[in-house]
Amino acid sequence: MSPASGPLLGPVADAAARTAAVGTARLLAAWCTGSPLPEAADRRCEGVADLAVRRARVSQSLFFTDGATAALTGHRDDDPGTRDLSGHSEMIYDGANAYIRVADSWTGFFLTNPGGPRGPNDPLWPLDALFGASGGAVEIGPEAVRGVPATHYRLIVDLARADAAVPAGVSVPSGPYRSLRALPAEVWLDAAGLARRISVNSEPSAAAEAQVWSVVELWDFGVAAVITPPGPDEVLAPAEAYRLAEEESSARDA
Repeated sequence: MSPASGPLLGPVADAAARTAAVGTARLLAAWCTGSPLPEAADRRCEGVADLAVRRARVSQSLFFTDGATAALTGHRDDDPGTRDLSGHSEMIYDGANAYIRVADSWTGFFLTNPGGPRGPNDPLWPLDALFGASGGAVEIGPEAVRGVPATHYRLIVDLARADAAVPAGVSVPSGPYRSLRALPAEVWLDAAGLARRISVNSEPSAAAEAQVWSVVELWDFGVAAVITPPGPDEVLAPAEAYRLAEEESSARDA
């Protein structure tokens, strides 16, 4: 069906709940400017997710995306060196909290109750936003995601609606309240109705070429994913964690 053939909502309305109910998956998250389709340089993290307990463990670019990390560390986007320890770090997202491994320690910034809403920087934030699927969704047509046949839809998400549907609530990016109730989004659903890619435009008021899309791709549903966040006694203050890491690095170089 072409975009001109009219609105529909059926499979899209339940896609977020159906996908979350699968339990686990591998994931890739990206930030794209001007397009809902991620390129290799747009990737910011990759790993596994336990959707049932709202956790993800990923290897994350140090500087926003792989492209930015490559530019700032002097590597090309496709250089394997951009994925070594100098360009990526291990992170665990646990609901509202995010922990980062620094050498042999864990730290975190602005840690709160993990039962709260995921922040907009969480790789699974687009899945939460999809719970706000609102109004009509338009079928664009068949497209494959990571080799899996899927159907591409264009829709609008209402973050107020998503906040009501997600027990922990949904965090919102900055912007006028009116725009947050009508964010452009695109989703690719497989034959089982599971979301294989979700792209949400978090800056619809910006010029088209400057709009930022938050993207998550999901695959290998049901994969083993045991994710254990660090306990309170394992988390150092950021200054202490980075001080110890610097001392360890200096000792190795001596």
